[in-house]
Amino acid sequence: MKKLALTFILATGLAGAIHAGDALICTSSSTGACAGKQYCCYSGSNSDGDKFCKQLGCVRGGTSSCPTAANVKSCGTRNK
Repeated sequence: MKKLALTFILATGLAGAIHAGDALICTSSSTGACAGKQYCCYSGSNSDGDKFCKQLGCVRGGTSSCPTAANVKSCGTRNK
Protein backbone atom coordinates (compact mmCIF):
# COMPACT_ATOMS: atom_id res chain seq x y z
CA MET A 1 0.00 0.00 0.00
CA LYS A 2 2.84 2.41 0.87
CA LYS A 3 4.49 1.69 -2.47
CA LEU A 4 1.26 2.55 -4.31
CA ALA A 5 0.88 5.81 -2.37
CA LEU A 6 4.49 6.80 -3.14
CA THR A 7 3.97 6.03 -6.84
CA PHE A 8 0.83 8.20 -6.88
CA ILE A 9 2.59 11.10 -5.17
CA LEU A 10 5.53 10.95 -7.57
CA ALA A 11 3.27 10.68 -10.63
CA THR A 12 1.05 13.61 -9.67
CA GLY A 13 4.04 15.74 -8.74
CA LEU A 14 5.68 15.05 -12.08
CA ALA A 15 2.48 15.87 -13.95
CA GLY A 16 2.29 19.20 -12.15
CA ALA A 17 5.89 20.00 -13.02
CA ILE A 18 5.32 19.20 -16.70
CA HIS A 19 2.22 21.42 -16.90
CA ALA A 20 3.67 24.92 -16.68
CA GLY A 21 0.29 26.66 -16.94
CA ASP A 22 -1.87 27.89 -19.76
CA ALA A 23 -1.36 30.82 -22.09
CA LEU A 24 -2.95 32.77 -24.88
CA ILE A 25 -0.90 33.60 -27.94
CA CYS A 26 -0.99 37.39 -28.24
CA THR A 27 -1.22 38.96 -31.71
CA SER A 28 0.85 41.94 -32.81
CA SER A 29 -2.19 44.19 -32.24
CA SER A 30 -2.06 43.56 -28.46
CA THR A 31 -1.78 46.65 -26.26
CA GLY A 32 -1.05 47.62 -22.66
CA ALA A 33 0.98 45.15 -20.60
CA CYS A 34 0.87 42.66 -23.49
CA ALA A 35 2.13 45.05 -26.21
CA GLY A 36 5.10 43.41 -27.92
CA LYS A 37 4.63 40.18 -25.96
CA GLN A 38 4.12 36.78 -27.55
CA TYR A 39 2.13 35.06 -24.79
CA CYS A 40 -0.17 35.92 -21.90
CA CYS A 41 0.22 33.28 -19.18
CA TYR A 42 -2.51 32.62 -16.64
CA SER A 43 -3.67 30.08 -14.11
CA GLY A 44 -7.22 28.91 -13.66
CA SER A 45 -9.93 28.16 -16.17
CA ASN A 46 -9.79 29.09 -19.85
CA SER A 47 -12.62 31.60 -19.49
CA ASP A 48 -10.88 33.26 -16.52
CA GLY A 49 -7.66 33.34 -18.55
CA ASP A 50 -9.43 34.94 -21.51
CA LYS A 51 -10.84 37.69 -19.28
CA PHE A 52 -7.55 38.21 -17.42
CA CYS A 53 -5.44 38.46 -20.57
CA LYS A 54 -7.97 40.66 -22.37
CA GLN A 55 -7.83 43.11 -19.44
CA LEU A 56 -4.04 43.19 -19.83
CA GLY A 57 -4.43 44.04 -23.52
CA CYS A 58 -3.75 40.67 -25.16
CA VAL A 59 -5.59 40.15 -28.44
CA ARG A 60 -6.06 36.39 -28.65
CA GLY A 61 -4.41 34.60 -31.54
CA GLY A 62 -4.72 31.08 -30.14
CA THR A 63 -3.92 29.00 -27.08
CA SER A 64 -0.79 27.30 -25.83
CA SER A 65 0.92 26.14 -22.69
CA CYS A 66 2.92 28.86 -20.95
CA PRO A 67 6.45 28.77 -22.39
CA THR A 68 9.42 28.68 -20.05
CA ALA A 69 12.21 29.62 -22.49
CA ALA A 70 14.20 32.69 -21.49
CA ASN A 71 13.90 34.29 -24.94
CA VAL A 72 10.07 34.29 -24.93
CA LYS A 73 8.31 37.54 -24.06
CA SER A 74 5.15 37.10 -22.01
CA CYS A 75 2.72 39.04 -19.89
CA GLY A 76 0.32 37.82 -17.24
CA THR A 77 1.29 35.51 -14.41
CA ARG A 78 4.76 34.90 -15.87
CA ASN A 79 6.00 38.36 -16.80
CA LYS A 80 9.29 38.37 -18.73
